Amino acid sequence: MSSLSRRDFSRLVAAAPLVACGVSSPGPVPARPLGSINFQAGILGFGAQRVGEDRSDQSTVDRIVSEALDNGLNYIDTAPNYGASEERLGRALKGKRDRVFLVSKIETRTRNQALAQIRDSLRKLQTDHLDAILFHNIGRDDRFPDFDHLLSPDGAFGGLIQARQQGMIRYLGCSTHSNPARVLRAFQTGEFALLMCPLNFVTTHIYALEEKLLPEARRRNIAVIAMKVLGGPLARGPGARLDSPQDYRATLRYVWGIPGVALAIIGLRTPQELRQALAAAASFQPFGASELEALTQRGKALAAQWGPLHGPPT
Repeated sequence: MSSLSRRDFSRLVAAAPLVACGVSSPGPVPARPLGSINFQAGILGFGAQRVGEDRSDQSTVDRIVSEALDNGLNYIDTAPNYGASEERLGRALKGKRDRVFLVSKIETRTRNQALAQIRDSLRKLQTDHLDAILFHNIGRDDRFPDFDHLLSPDGAFGGLIQARQQGMIRYLGCSTHSNPARVLRAFQTGEFALLMCPLNFVTTHIYALEEKLLPEARRRNIAVIAMKVLGGPLARGPGARLDSPQDYRATLRYVWGIPGVALAIIGLRTPQELRQALAAAASFQPFGASELEALTQRGKALAAQWGPLHGPPT
């Protein structure tokens, strides 16, 4: 289990116990300011990719959304390429739209394409506006090869500015898996209010996004949204890389303890997964110095095993 013994690691996470799957969470989700945005976001966000899968269904999505909102989860993240996610969320949010900060994404390059994609998301989500639109993995050279054009008035950035002027969206942001130089350049426009990037106690030793991106995000008061906090899916088989009870507790405590992080997104598909995540949020306690040092040892060992999962660590 790496240089950190099983006994030491169990003691490390024991301070923030989780209820068993299927048991109600112990209280509401704590909230934090969403950067410079006038919104108090629950520290747990609903990643809606998995509810768009074929194995999901509308009744389950309705149930998850209702229970999540009742427990203080009020930030929902989706995207056009998440299967039926936008359509199912649109139905589940009927009569509840004003209770959430609703975010989708674009993957297009030109102004007109971006506007068309936003209009399609609005139609599927059955709303007249989105609280934010993110460039979906802005670090990808294959998706956005001409970065100068992307950030020009004729590029997708120009489309987002126009959509904001027309009231279709309220804020702009981006997600990335790597390539922090692109994100820092996008920040220079002064128009970005949100950043979503992978953060956990392992990948920090691979991509160092905490060092390369978060200081500038904090300086600009850009809301930081942590994704892939469970390390992403396993290469083979179901589950996430950090989904053992010990790792699950530890990675969330770690991420919520990073200065400037507003919330952590977790992909949820079942009520049991929701309740496990809600319990972790409600019982969150930051690590002490000695605990964090022990976790750092384990993170470095796992980073050596994982290697760069999301492309070169540039």
